[in-house]
Amino acid sequence: MADGGQLRNIYEDNEHYNKAFLLYDKLGDRIGTMERWCKSGFTTDIMPKLKVKISEEQPLRTLGVGSGSGELESHILKQLLQKFPRIDNHVVEPSAELSGKYKEYVSANTADLKGIDYHWEQLLLEEYQQKREKDGDTSKFHFISAVHSLYYFNDLGKWLDYLYGLLDEGGLLVVMLTSDNSSMARTWKAFPGLGHSDKFPFSGATSAHISSHFDKRGIPYQDINLDVPYDMTKVFATEPSEEGDLLVDFVTHIINFRQNASAELNAKMMAFLRNEFKQDGDRFFYNGDWGVTVVPK
Repeated sequence: MADGGQLRNIYEDNEHYNKAFLLYDKLGDRIGTMERWCKSGFTTDIMPKLKVKISEEQPLRTLGVGSGSGELESHILKQLLQKFPRIDNHVVEPSAELSGKYKEYVSANTADLKGIDYHWEQLLLEEYQQKREKDGDTSKFHFISAVHSLYYFNDLGKWLDYLYGLLDEGGLLVVMLTSDNSSMARTWKAFPGLGHSDKFPFSGATSAHISSHFDKRGIPYQDINLDVPYDMTKVFATEPSEEGDLLVDFVTHIINFRQNASAELNAKMMAFLRNEFKQDGDRFFYNGDWGVTVVPK
């Protein structure tokens, strides 16, 4: 059996990652959570801070970083449409599969997204930066969102500065990551280095890293915490299942963790998770709280 240093990062297998991510996404009702927050907290806490000055003829220029399959980002866009009837939305997403799902979502929800023009960039953020430099593109954005996408960077601060630099005056940068007090963050802290590889440098970044960076830069921001419980009962089901294994893989960021980790590491991880999960009857829940950092320009 492999030890922690020999295990494969889940990001090395895009298909496996997407299966694990989409299952985790479903069990945490992330789409429902995002929709409810956008209809309440986003309108009261975020929208008033967007102070861009554009004419009625001008579109709001938005940038989504690591937009995934688009459902979460689209709830933000729907709220922006209520104030800005025309939006030029630039989508930077490296996964062809997730980009395809996003396009399918847009096609199926044209009425709700009317007024949005999409510009698709199937690129990593670093590749997007290079493309802009090559093209001499100095355009700015009024609103930039990075929803659960800034986990894989050697130098997170560099990319936060880059995104902040792409903002026009009066614009907003909204970064959403797992909260520092979430179970996911505590798992990463308890097992440092797990899921990291030279090719895919999993940083284990949380909302606290975002706040710390902007504190050091002297840039004002607002932190918001969203309560998001994840039903992880299948992890402790009596009978092993593919879904239970995929959930463990996502939490550990390791491909086939239960099959490939050493017996000692397996036992430590399961003991940790059993202590971390909160039991409600015959269900086990994981604290998946999100941290939202709102940075005005």
